[in-house]
Amino acid sequence: MKLFKILLLGLLLAITSCSSKKTEDADSDTSEVAQEDSDFIVDADDEDLIIDETEIDEDEMMAKAEESIDEAVDSSPVIMSGKMGEYSVKRGETLMMIAFQIYGDYRKWKDLAELNGVDSTQLRTGMTIRYNMPESAFVWNPDGLPYLIKMGDTLGTISEDKYGTAGKWRKIYNNNRPLIKDPNLIFAGFTLYYIPERELASE
Repeated sequence: MKLFKILLLGLLLAITSCSSKKTEDADSDTSEVAQEDSDFIVDADDEDLIIDETEIDEDEMMAKAEESIDEAVDSSPVIMSGKMGEYSVKRGETLMMIAFQIYGDYRKWKDLAELNGVDSTQLRTGMTIRYNMPESAFVWNPDGLPYLIKMGDTLGTISEDKYGTAGKWRKIYNNNRPLIKDPNLIFAGFTLYYIPERELASE
């Protein structure tokens, strides 16, 4: 009986020692993981110490930026010659009108504004505007009769006025593609061209 108690006590000690060893191992594993993870803990005040491990490829970044610019600008951008030209402002002209005269793209008005340090409200008749000359001069010889766009005009209302129906707005749009980049966006003061009905009937 005494021998049985000694054996039972020894067995209990062995089990206790094994379980405490496992607990210690688990604790040490946890502390190792915690220690490894602690490398990624950064104090909120030390944000500038954070280093992004994914390196940014500058060429890739530039390519993405150029793609987004190309989406905003016409697919056939004006190529500059590197030479400077001068344009004498005519009465009633805006930078958008001048940009269209020079480049065939009214959206280039921002380039003119930046180069000359002016906006359309500061233009005066006879004033000289400097511009980067395109490699080839913009030439547009539209067909039809001129129509000066007024405030509140749309291609639909102009079609209604000239053809008796708003449904022929697309004819005006197609005839003025260099001038109209977006058929929903036309500007007062610009002159577009329409082909009179009798000329359409004779075609």
